[in-house]
Order: sequence, then C-alpha cells, then structure tokens
Amino acid sequence: MAALIVGGDRVESFRDFLAGQGYTPVRHWSGRKPGECHRVIPVDTRVVVVVVDQINHGLARKIRRAADEMAVPVIFSKRSLGQLSEGLACLAA
Repeated sequence: MAALIVGGDRVESFRDFLAGQGYTPVRHWSGRKPGECHRVIPVDTRVVVVVVDQINHGLARKIRRAADEMAVPVIFSKRSLGQLSEGLACLAA
C-alpha cells in the first residue's frame, strides 16, 4: 500500500508514521515546483495526505479531483501527527 504526501517541506515524521501504519512506499511532492501541478498520482497509491498549510488551493483541488477519479481517499491535515492519525482512523472505521 503506497501513500502520497502533497505539500510540506519536512515530512519525515509523516513519512515515518505512515510507514509504521503499513504504507510503503511513501512518496512526497512538495507542491512548490510548477511542474508538480501536472504530475499524475501513481496507480498503486492507497491514500493521499494533503498538508493544507503548505500548498496552494489550485493544487489541492487538482489532487482531490484526481484522487476521487481513482477512488483513493484524501486526508487533509495541518502539520500535525494527531490530525493525520485521526484521518487514518476514520478511513479504517
């Protein structure tokens, strides 16, 4: 089960947490490079985490639409492991 983190600069704690939950590989797009708006979500992705305070609205909408088309859940989180944990718990329920 792969995970994709979009946004943020220092996501090591998110990456470690997701790996501990069984998501490997964990990919990261910073969202700062103009070309990242045109990237495609990898087909093996099972969850997308959007770091909302580190990404622009246009990219967040595009990621949400693409994930919805793939039937992949999206978790919107600030830079907080607590929010990420709550979001993953909601997916498991």
